[in-house]
Amino acid sequence: MKKVLSVFLCGIMLLCFVACDKSIVSNTQPTESTGQTDTNNQATAIFNTKNIKRITFYAYYGSGKGSDVPAEHLGEITTWLNSFKIDTDREFPDLVPPGTNTIKVEIEYFDGTIVKKGLDTTTVDGITYYIKGDTAPKCYEEIISKTSLN
Repeated sequence: MKKVLSVFLCGIMLLCFVACDKSIVSNTQPTESTGQTDTNNQATAIFNTKNIKRITFYAYYGSGKGSDVPAEHLGEITTWLNSFKIDTDREFPDLVPPGTNTIKVEIEYFDGTIVKKGLDTTTVDGITYYIKGDTAPKCYEEIISKTSLN
């Protein structure tokens, strides 16, 4: 009887470990805009890049004076922002590391909506994830250099 109970408990424990493994439970990607998953297993963009009127970058954790993206660079910055996805290879720690979301982007849409988000993390359904994107375009360094605290 003890052997049967031991085998039964081992089986239950094995099922518990398998259920906790995220890669086995689901291979779908959560998205911020809808809070749902992309069933094609494709990472979904973090920033909505449709109907953008203005993009402004802020340093210093989003404080101070921002730097607007000039019209001639709006297309390449929009393309770059569209490349940001949830970084499933990095687990977010319990304590937010210093320097996280130091730079924020504020996007104003033609309908008047304004969204301001950091370039390091996003939150989906109450869970924080790191995000990653393509290499920033060359104009980004000049744009961000025009931010200030006052």
